[in-house]
Order: sequence, then C-alpha cells, then structure tokens
Amino acid sequence: MELGLVFFLTVAFATHALVGVALVRGFSDVGPRVGPWLGAVFGFVPDADFLFPAAWGWPFVHRGITHSPLFVLSVVGGVYALSRRRSFALAAGLATGSHLVIDSLSPMAIPWVFPLRATWTPGLDVHGVIATPLLWSVSLGIVARRTDDLDAVKQWWSRDGSVRGRQSE
Repeated sequence: MELGLVFFLTVAFATHALVGVALVRGFSDVGPRVGPWLGAVFGFVPDADFLFPAAWGWPFVHRGITHSPLFVLSVVGGVYALSRRRSFALAAGLATGSHLVIDSLSPMAIPWVFPLRATWTPGLDVHGVIATPLLWSVSLGIVARRTDDLDAVKQWWSRDGSVRGRQSE
C-alpha cells in the first residue's frame, strides 16, 4: 500500500474516533473511563468494511452496508440488548452516526436509503487539510469542556511533573 494512502487512512480513522469520543463525552452520561472507549470504537466501527474480501461485492464493500442508517440502528439495538444501558446505546449511536454524517458529506457519499444504492452528497473534502483540523479542533474543544476530566488528570500529576497517587491536593 502506498505511504500516502496509509497516512490518509490513519488520519481519517483517527478523526472518526476522536469525533466519536467528543460526542460521547460531551453529550452522553457515560463516565470518563468507559466513554472514550465507546466513542473511539463506535466512531471507527463502520470502517470495519475494509476487512471484507473484495470478492464479496455489494453490499459488503467500503461505504456499503456498514455506512447505512440501518447499520447504525442495528448497532444501537445490539449495544442496548447486550448492556441494557440506554447511555451505552446512545453513545454507540452518537459515535457511529457521526461517522456516517462525516462520510455522507464527502464526494463518495453513503447509501442513506440502503438497500438502495442511491446517494447524494455536497462533495465536501471532509478528510482534507481544512476540514480535518476543524473537526479535530471542535472535538478537542468539546472534550476540554468536560472539566471533570481535567480534574482527574490533575490528581495524577504534581506541580513538578512527577506522577503521584490519587490523593487530593
């Protein structure tokens, strides 16, 4: 695989994960230990279609079945069935849905009315040099807004930079 493509995919995957983390931390009641994991995993999960063998064809292609609202509903239902927690299902929906929204704005689009292949897109460069830093900045701003996360970090570091226990200051 070409080095440029590897870099592009790495940044795109990281962007989807970070946006998922930000939405879960900013807009759900999932705690700071589990929330980032749920956001990262479910923000990335639609791209599991890269693992499908090419011989399978439609709908098991990139931006096929895993990039559809039907898939998001299945993920949300599956997470709720396994966890019995609405907050986890909401987190999965926010993160997975954000992936679809971002990809639907790109020139390649997504199948919004799956199983039909019909797509529409404004053709924006959502993984380009302008949109990516914008998505990262907004996402990091949402995460930073959660000051309780920052308080937990402060408990681990003393003023001189050495690691310390969880005792309060």
